[in-house]
Amino acid sequence: MTKLWKGSYFVQKDIDQIKDILSQQHIELEPYKEKTDQLIQQNGKMIRAEITVLFGRNSLKKQANQTVGIEKLHKAAAAIELLHLATLVHDDVVDNASKRRGLTTLQHFFGNKNTVYLGDQLFTKYFQMVTDVAPSKAFIAYHAAMMEKILAGELMQDTLKFQTEVTLPQYYEAIKGKTAALFSLAAVTGIWVENSDENFEEKNPNFQAAFNFGYHLGMAFQMIDDLQDINPNSKTDKPKFEDIKDGIYTLPIILALENNHLFKEMISTQDIKSETIYKYFISHPELLQRSQTIAKNFLDQAQADLRKFADDSEMTELNKLIDKIQSLLDSANV
Repeated sequence: MTKLWKGSYFVQKDIDQIKDILSQQHIELEPYKEKTDQLIQQNGKMIRAEITVLFGRNSLKKQANQTVGIEKLHKAAAAIELLHLATLVHDDVVDNASKRRGLTTLQHFFGNKNTVYLGDQLFTKYFQMVTDVAPSKAFIAYHAAMMEKILAGELMQDTLKFQTEVTLPQYYEAIKGKTAALFSLAAVTGIWVENSDENFEEKNPNFQAAFNFGYHLGMAFQMIDDLQDINPNSKTDKPKFEDIKDGIYTLPIILALENNHLFKEMISTQDIKSETIYKYFISHPELLQRSQTIAKNFLDQAQADLRKFADDSEMTELNKLIDKIQSLLDSANV
């Protein structure tokens, strides 16, 4: 999946270093070591980790000794990946998922209870790494606060299950926590990890722009995932239409629910047929078009956030990332 960065020499070098750090993170207790090692080393797209490195490299250009800074960046980026992986392990328990990154899930091998503990261990490894690279207490406190937002987003999504009156603002608030917060954390971690100022968040002019970039990109990323769930032709790790069957009403579903009693009745049945949902969206293409437009607006805002930084190689790579995510959006139609 890291082919996303293929063709970018220094980005690929970063990824190789981050993967090496991740490969050294072990849960030593048997019988869990082998399966958790496989999961940790089966890297995903690593988008969040590379966002950390690219923003960090941009900031490091202002410093004399960049070698130590790059090493810390790689470790900080690896920590972000571990945090992401820990949330996915817990998601697999909640969703009773059978596959993750092409592998059979830990939950399948070890059951719900022990898999929750394994996810918790990944959380502790994330915090250990964050503590190792933290330039200040404020940095650690910020990570803790953002982790709280991520978990709050997951909880909010759960409270909205099967609510056919769910609104777009409620949906935005849920994915702002469960997805976009981690993208924002990845971006600000990059520009912060080499600055020991306790008031860095307030003083640095680039902090808010980096945060906003992560927010806008993360929101669009989740919306694309929602669209891919509706499209049987999109290749993902998840079975199609699982969200709607679980009562999680995503962007296209919420748009379909607006003032539409027929669709509400359709998804309120206990035995929802995938074919029925698919046919509905085929016959109402405007719903997916509107979803794409909303996601595109968030991508455009992410691109605008980058214009607040100097035009250099790191920003070029981040703009390429936006283009690649745009291509995913373009292909997400039914």
